[in-house]
Amino acid sequence: MKHAAYLLALAPLLGVAPALAQNTPPPASVADPAPASAPVAAEPAPASEAAPAAPAPIEPAPVAPVAAAPAAPAPAAPAREPASLELFGSLSLSIAQGEPANPGWTNSFRRVGAYGEAGVAYRSKYFLDPFVSVGYGSLASGDTTLPDSDTLINGEPAYTAGTVHQHLGMWLISPGVTADIWRFRLRFGIGLGIVKESNRFHGEGNTATQLPLAWQTGLAFNCYQVPRFRLDAEARFVQAKGADVTFWTIGVTGRGDLVTF
Repeated sequence: MKHAAYLLALAPLLGVAPALAQNTPPPASVADPAPASAPVAAEPAPASEAAPAAPAPIEPAPVAPVAAAPAAPAPAAPAREPASLELFGSLSLSIAQGEPANPGWTNSFRRVGAYGEAGVAYRSKYFLDPFVSVGYGSLASGDTTLPDSDTLINGEPAYTAGTVHQHLGMWLISPGVTADIWRFRLRFGIGLGIVKESNRFHGEGNTATQLPLAWQTGLAFNCYQVPRFRLDAEARFVQAKGADVTFWTIGVTGRGDLVTF
């Protein structure tokens, strides 16, 4: 008892009592139960089972800057065709106007014929192109039956009944100009016409010739074109007023460059 009394008396000095009080476990009856909802801390995984470290990010390779493409040049204007010395030729159907001289005695009459032409032109770089051409047309023909002549020579008729075979043809020598508008070509020319009317009666033939002033105008459309060659469809009107000859033509014209400048 004396020893216990000494210890209690010296406890404040030695600090033993608090240490004993702290280290002494509380009775089981007074221990607070652990709350059911408190999470249980997971034990750290051992170092050997730790997740593998994420790979280091791969840096993209540097890309060289792409130079901007130069702007496309503006399309150049189409080159103008060179000037040239052009040869041309045409072949057409012709339709003559007018009526036969003696329609009551005419057995047959043909007004549909053919017209051909050849010429040379200078195709300039400007609007008008001069040309000169020579053409010939077989324009009309017919047969006329004539009765005996009323004129008497020595008591005989000047001619006896028979059939006259007639033919009308014309040469045309014409300088002129043409003008191209897109694929259309306008033509105008004026020159000399040589009109020939042939008659054959009872086996004898004779020809009458006139030299009137004649003019022509036309409109063509270019249907086909390659370098140095062109093909046109063309319609024309031709008149030799002094000889009372008028006709239309429709046909094709071929044009080729002989020399270019």
